[in-house]
Amino acid sequence: MWDGQREERRGTTGAAARAVQGDGSTTHCEHNIPETKKGAGPCDIRSEVMKRNGKPNWWCRTHGSAASGPDGSAVKRCSGAWFDPVSDDMQIDVDAATGEFAAWGVVPPAISIGKVPSEPGTVHGHLRREAGGEKIIDSSYDIVRVHAGEATETIEGMAAQAFALSVLTGNDVRPLVCPHCGEVHIDELMFATHPHVKHLCNSCGRNFWDRSPSISNPLGGAQDRLGLPDLQPANQVDRRLEIRSADYGGIAIWPTNRAIVSTMSRAEDKGLHVHAWSHTGQELLNETYSPVILDGEVLDEDQVRMLTVQRVLAEGAPIVALACVECGHSILSPTEGWIEPRTRHTCDACGTENRTRRKSFLNPLVEKLP
Repeated sequence: MWDGQREERRGTTGAAARAVQGDGSTTHCEHNIPETKKGAGPCDIRSEVMKRNGKPNWWCRTHGSAASGPDGSAVKRCSGAWFDPVSDDMQIDVDAATGEFAAWGVVPPAISIGKVPSEPGTVHGHLRREAGGEKIIDSSYDIVRVHAGEATETIEGMAAQAFALSVLTGNDVRPLVCPHCGEVHIDELMFATHPHVKHLCNSCGRNFWDRSPSISNPLGGAQDRLGLPDLQPANQVDRRLEIRSADYGGIAIWPTNRAIVSTMSRAEDKGLHVHAWSHTGQELLNETYSPVILDGEVLDEDQVRMLTVQRVLAEGAPIVALACVECGHSILSPTEGWIEPRTRHTCDACGTENRTRRKSFLNPLVEKLP
């Protein structure tokens, strides 16, 4: 595979499902499909092209999942068939005219210390009736439908999380329609971090090419399609926070990232979003700060941003701190290009190549954490 022309691999992160073997039996695995395709109905398995090994590329058009068994034959049901539909309590409809609303893709916190409550859902939404008012909605869902007049945008988790990855790595996205099946493609995982020309359709499993390097996401341009004003540039906050981990039962810290859609009258805050809970579980902090000093160390916001990206993309690879063997500089894995674990790491201070035995992400921040 080569830069800008890589053939996409299907992501394997997400909720637990079952992989279907050639005989129709199943084994547990991890898989990711759009929430809107969960419980979509019986599999529609077809083969329209051949794999590199000459065997048919069986693909389920209902669930957008590979459907080839170990022997190359079509399976009876793809792994997406085992997902139940998204429950009603994990879906919400919001009228953009009812107040100030914004939605973001959910990503893991860069820093998680102690007992951090978990919340289901892959799309996080805020709703206030008026600017500066109390939040009526401050929860996460798997499907959020935003209505503005006659227009509706469906924000589902797989695309929302991929959108967040693209934003956190400084990339723009736009919706690309597969010329073979007419579905809008989602670039996920590492493919959400770097523009590329060759794309593997999530829906039909066929390759297609864009005219220039791009990252595809159905949510690109959602703000415009809803007829909402352009998002304002984020405002770097000047709100200092100094905390000690021993004073709290749990701390979670995220980098801020741009909303998918927003009707807020003010610009979004830019900095580090901090949640903290007491030792009895009471939420004490829920705000965006900058700078943030944790246990006497000022958190580098770029390192925090990359740590979140690395946690999403690690897929079992370690995230470690490594000092350059030549100059002793703490190395941060590249923040541009293809974001993926590597065994070779170039020091950004002196240019020396360093190696790790396993494919790893490097981030100096991990050595500073308790």
